[in-house]
Order: sequence, then structure tokens, then C-alpha cells
Amino acid sequence: MPMTRNTVYAPWYSDEYKVPGSGNSDVRDYLTLTPQDIKRELEQNVVNQDEACRKIAILMYQHLQGHRFVGMLAGPTGSGKSFIAENLKAAFPDLVYIRDVSNLTCDGWSGVNKVSTLFKGVRYSYDTAGGPYPLMFLDECDKMFSVKMNAGVENVSESVQYELLTVIHGGEIETKTITERGPVFNKIDTSNMSFLFAGAFEKKAKDIAVKESGASIGFGASHARLSTYNRELTMDDVREAGCITELCGRIQKLICLNKIGEEDFVNMLNFTDRGPVNELQNEFGITINISKSKKEEIAHNAYVSGLGIRGIKNTIREYIDELMWEDCHAMILEIA
Repeated sequence: MPMTRNTVYAPWYSDEYKVPGSGNSDVRDYLTLTPQDIKRELEQNVVNQDEACRKIAILMYQHLQGHRFVGMLAGPTGSGKSFIAENLKAAFPDLVYIRDVSNLTCDGWSGVNKVSTLFKGVRYSYDTAGGPYPLMFLDECDKMFSVKMNAGVENVSESVQYELLTVIHGGEIETKTITERGPVFNKIDTSNMSFLFAGAFEKKAKDIAVKESGASIGFGASHARLSTYNRELTMDDVREAGCITELCGRIQKLICLNKIGEEDFVNMLNFTDRGPVNELQNEFGITINISKSKKEEIAHNAYVSGLGIRGIKNTIREYIDELMWEDCHAMILEIA
């Protein structure tokens, strides 16, 4: 059985980086989209995030009309941040670029993931007056904000953020691509680009939960169940999580995603034309049937583990592996 793969997985700094739906698009069509059109695109694989999708749709619409923005998504692991990014990329394949900034380093420092290399492979034309211009989706930003001290007792994280701050403020960035004929240099102007950060801020959410749950031991201890993300994060929380004040000031809108419950995960598994099951069916070229009890079990494990949609897909992949071991030509997977 030949496998069909619509996605080529590669590091973000690779020229081969793609996400589902990448392809050609017509810039003229972008300018006819309404915020409602964009919201419908975002909701293809995301559940229980209507308000977040609405806010992102408005920002994306404004970006297409030439109004750049700097925003941030915050929410639990598995709440849909990555799916929102992938759906943005699928809807605007030549405009949206997804980058993992968890291990970003400054230019001149050791490491391959540097601020300037974020823009490697970005298509930008100075001849395109008025845009639409690229949108940079900077994922795992909370890990970039975390304090990292070097041997000289210097907070490396702050140095990276200050360099990134210059980029976000706007200016020319020189990128270098190594080819068989030698290095190729290009200049990109970030003045008209938009930037959308995304992070879970899990440690900060836990700190908030501990603080707001009251004393946990001794006289007067609170017996309230400790639960994270019971309230939306604020920019003060983001700053306390390590984001420098100057960068916080550049972020115009913080969009918080809802916690996803077991019932939401069951609903995802019930999707027939979208969602994680449909995605894996398309990837492997097989039909996947899951019983009601197994859907509930998979949804429960995804919720308890905190892995969310990733946990669901990992579990189903294990069943796919077993099927291929037993019969690599099978076209139907029954999970009962």
C-alpha cells in the first residue's frame, strides 16, 4: 500500500519546511476575504476557540489590508495554537511563515537558530506596493522568554529578545543561504510584516494556580482543587514569565485560548471531513474507524496527559504502526 503524504516535515530553518495545504495562491483573492471568511478557515480543525479565531481573523484581515500588527496567542498545550498556525498557513501559503523560536540565539553566538535566520526562505518583493506582506508566526515563545544564564552570568534570553525587538520594530534584515555555488545574500524589510507570538506559559499558569488556590498545608489550608488556566493570562503575567518590558509594549493584542475538555476531544474524533482522524487518513491513505468507547478512552488520555490533539494523533499512530506490522497492505484500520 503506497503511503500518501501531503506534508513534508523538516526543521523550520530548512528550505523544505511545509505544512498541510501549502501551495500556490492568488494575492487578488486575499483582498476580497472578509473577517468572517478567514474565521471559517481557522475553525477547520480547531474546536471551542470561537472567540480566539474571531480575534485572529480580524487581525489577519487588517494585515491583508496593509495594517501590520504584533500579537500573541497564549493557552494550554493542545488547545489549538499550532492548528491555528497551520490553518493560517494553509489559507495563506505564500504569506504565513511558522517558526519555532524556543532555541533562538543572537547573531554572532553559537547555534544555528539565530534571529536573522528566521527570515530564511521568506518570499518578499519590494515591488509589491501595499502588500500583502509576510506574517511571521513565532511559536514556543514562552521558552524563548525563560531566563537562561551564560557563564558570564548574563541573561541570554534578554539579549535575544532585544535583537528580536529591533526586527519587530522594522528595518532591513540580511539573510544568507548556502548553495552549491556559494552563499546567496538577500535583504528583507520587516517594516510591513506582522508578527504573531504563541506560547503555553505553563509554568506561569501553574504559579498563578498555586497562588490563587491559597495555602495547601497547615491550618486554614485551602481544599480547592488546583487547576491551571482558570483565568486568562495578562500581559503582566507574560512580562513576569520573562518577556522584556519593551517587547511587551510592542504586543498590541494578547489572545487567550480556552482550555479543551474531554468532550471537546471526543468531538474532534467525531469529525469526518476534518480533524486529527481525517488528517491521518489522508496522510497514510487508509480508512480509520474508531468505536465510541475507544474515542472516549483516547479523549480521556489526551485530556489527562495534557498532550491534547498531539496526544490523540500519537495514540492513533500507534494503532497504525501495529496495523502495518500485521498487514502492510491493509486499507482499513478498526480501533474497537
